[in-house]
Amino acid sequence: MELACEDFVAVNVPANFQQPEDLHEYFSLRAPPNTSIWRKPSASDDTSAPMILKRLRQSFILAEVTVSADFAREFDQAGIVIFAGSLPDPSTRSPVIARRVSRYQRPGNEALATGKWAKAGLELIEGELHAASVVAISPCGADWASSARLPSPPTPFGSYSLTSHSLRIKLERVEESLWIWYKLPDHIAPFEQPHHCYPGLDPRYQRERNPEDVASGWRKMREIMGFFGGGLEHQKGTVWVGCYASRPMEFEPRHSWETVDGLVAEFEDLDIL
Repeated sequence: MELACEDFVAVNVPANFQQPEDLHEYFSLRAPPNTSIWRKPSASDDTSAPMILKRLRQSFILAEVTVSADFAREFDQAGIVIFAGSLPDPSTRSPVIARRVSRYQRPGNEALATGKWAKAGLELIEGELHAASVVAISPCGADWASSARLPSPPTPFGSYSLTSHSLRIKLERVEESLWIWYKLPDHIAPFEQPHHCYPGLDPRYQRERNPEDVASGWRKMREIMGFFGGGLEHQKGTVWVGCYASRPMEFEPRHSWETVDGLVAEFEDLDIL
């Protein structure tokens, strides 16, 4: 679905999706169950998550957004995403309906994934919120990594919420590499010491931060070397950047009255350069 803002499209959204008045100021996405952005080794991409994307007519510089949501199901996630080299044709995807598709399983009759993509944002893991990222740069599958658990912000009544949070995420191009940054709101306490979950997460970022990083509050999650290699610099219109919301939980209704609410994620202050 093309949006009023130039070069923006809404992907995997319902027919009654309402266009935001100003995408750069505020919009929301609702992700039903069985929606994801994932790549299994030697398989195609699952790009069933609702997304709002912008096709870039120039070289990518950076993109950042503030994301917030009330997370409730395992692997609930929302954030920012970038596709480089190719974007699956929305007209060839299955509609976003309840179907049994695991985060780690995808039917094998699809074409082999060839493009590159990366996503980063908030994710609910074993009842705790993390700043997490996934990168897919080869048919070998996706590479998942996360930061330490995020501290829970206080509620208006003085208690703490385990599933409500907001986070600012930034993607930045540095030569042919993609850097992923994140920042907590000013009123939240500092992070716990991060841990390394999968290859690609830089364990040095807390003890090698320069004074400018400390002052700004940005923390580097990881660097993806060569993300923009392979001639992408000279291929205009092959990079798409935007936001996504995803609820990968499996849900197959057995009765007509069985429903599961979708994840509603809110996005503010979107900047794409």
